[in-house]
Amino acid sequence: MSQFTMSCSDRLLTLDSTDVLDLTVQTLTTQFDLSVKGYNYTAETIFHILTAASVKGKTIEDICGQLQEGPHPNAVRYQLKKELLKGIGELEDAANEALLAHLPPHLCCKAHKVAIDLVFIPYHGQAQSNDNELRRSQAKSGTTTFHCYATAYIIKRNKRCTLALTYVRATDTLIDVLERLLTRLAAIGISCKRLYLDRQFFTVQVIRYLQEHCISAIIPVVLRGRSGGLRELLKGRKSYKTAYTMKSPKNGSVSFEVWVVCKYSHGKYKRHGVKRLAYAVLGDITCPLPYVYEEYRQRFGIESSYRLMNQVRARTASRDPGLRLLFVSIAFILLNLWVYLKWMLGSPRQGGRYIQPRFFILSRLRLFLEEAVKEIYGVALSIQTAPPS
Repeated sequence: MSQFTMSCSDRLLTLDSTDVLDLTVQTLTTQFDLSVKGYNYTAETIFHILTAASVKGKTIEDICGQLQEGPHPNAVRYQLKKELLKGIGELEDAANEALLAHLPPHLCCKAHKVAIDLVFIPYHGQAQSNDNELRRSQAKSGTTTFHCYATAYIIKRNKRCTLALTYVRATDTLIDVLERLLTRLAAIGISCKRLYLDRQFFTVQVIRYLQEHCISAIIPVVLRGRSGGLRELLKGRKSYKTAYTMKSPKNGSVSFEVWVVCKYSHGKYKRHGVKRLAYAVLGDITCPLPYVYEEYRQRFGIESSYRLMNQVRARTASRDPGLRLLFVSIAFILLNLWVYLKWMLGSPRQGGRYIQPRFFILSRLRLFLEEAVKEIYGVALSIQTAPPS
């Protein structure tokens, strides 16, 4: 990677597949403590296999079977279980350090717009140790049980990265998730200029927590019931602000401001009429009322990060939550490296670096890493049957 680093100041920059693989493996080996002794392969070999499995969306078994000189899949799994998968907490800490290893400059020690959300990965099976490993939610892909993770995502042009990740257990509350992620952001000097949350965070406890900690936030209002309550606010043909008190039999009540935005379709997508959208707006948010809709739309970058994460996530049938957390972590690390490399490949100019998104798309990163691993270990282009026993 030294050649790439030395040529960053030049007008023209050459980046090849070996550079990308070296940077990826360097990041993983530095942050994840994996030492392999007494074998004919190294920790770098293990991370080569994991990288290839991630970019192809395959299992360790698939990748090792495709490579001519790669290690046996059982050897890879043994080393991971022996060295890395000793504790969720330690693995999560290492993953969060790796997320910060290579970022575009001037991100840390500043206030940013931040989106926080949960990602549910469908799971068909039983928990490994206890039911607390799995979280239940609405049915998806034929199951109601999921391995769940939460991320904090920075919303900044050309520098959109995932800077914090946490594993969410069944007993974790939304307040627990927010506290862990915000604590990790605070540790690197990032404060929330504005927090964007999904509708599942529209609860009395979360809103009260945000008000107590003076955090500005936008949360879409959830309409419950067929009449009354918040539905009474969605009337008229003009946008407006109003105060509202939400009550909960278990958690008491909390008062906050609701911004109701009227959006007219004007024939777009063959739609007509008015659509009313309501948002709970907390803290000092000064954007014009009609623009709160456009402001909140910025949150959907975190949804895109989950879609892209699934494109570079290795698969497994293992019940081990640590192995699954490792695969999810590597996927987000690869996405952050991709954002970093796109920024480095951009052209400096007055007013901000010029980034060409189509120049280095994610599929090209995946191709680079896949081909670099194949070049090292070769591809098995023949098979031999085992002798009869």
